[in-house]
Amino acid sequence: MLSENPALFGGIDTYIRLIYLFTILITALMLLLCYLYFSIKKARKHEQLSHEFSNLVIEGLETERRRVSRELHDTILPQLHGSAVSDQIRSICVDLMPPDFSCLSLKDALTLLCVKFSERTGIQFSVSMEGNLPSAKPPDFSKINAENQLHIYRMVQESLNNIEKHSGAKKAFLTVRDTSGNIIICVSDDGVGLGDKKGEGLGMRSIRQRAGIIGADVNFISEAENGLLIKIEIPHPSNNF
Repeated sequence: MLSENPALFGGIDTYIRLIYLFTILITALMLLLCYLYFSIKKARKHEQLSHEFSNLVIEGLETERRRVSRELHDTILPQLHGSAVSDQIRSICVDLMPPDFSCLSLKDALTLLCVKFSERTGIQFSVSMEGNLPSAKPPDFSKINAENQLHIYRMVQESLNNIEKHSGAKKAFLTVRDTSGNIIICVSDDGVGLGDKKGEGLGMRSIRQRAGIIGADVNFISEAENGLLIKIEIPHPSNNF
């Protein structure tokens, strides 16, 4: 009967070809989806491993800071008692040891850090943590765990070290705002900025590493004759931070 009806035979043949092409497309699509799935899974695993490695590096660094601070305080400092060097050693010990956030708020710790920085370097420092903008309010660090508070403290501390070592600044500023679901920390100065420097130094990489650990965004903004602005945007504590 099919041989007697060429039109019907041609229609069936076309239908079979369409099914065949559709099967090939579906198979190719499934292979592509599988490839994307395993690629994303691999990328996430690599990201997780990188994150875990960063945590281990930072944890090791903090452990070493504490060890060196104790060694200096317990063995070196007693031998230098009363000498001009003893105050410098004591200052180094304080910088190395993390603040005790069970006794001192992060806000007070940052303010004290800036005061000591100004006393040590002679750079005039201005600190602002008040909500003087309609959309801003004083920062609330109380819901941030101690580990993440330490990361924030170290990022600001590293920013100050950068100002002291490289900026040639006469004035520096710390501004902290709680607005639009984020806590925004800005450390700036009136120094030379990044100039013609290419790439990021160890201090800037350390800031980026810590920011990545706590899920924060960090930007280094440098303009000619306007120094360097380090802007850190931290997820608000109420957003499961």
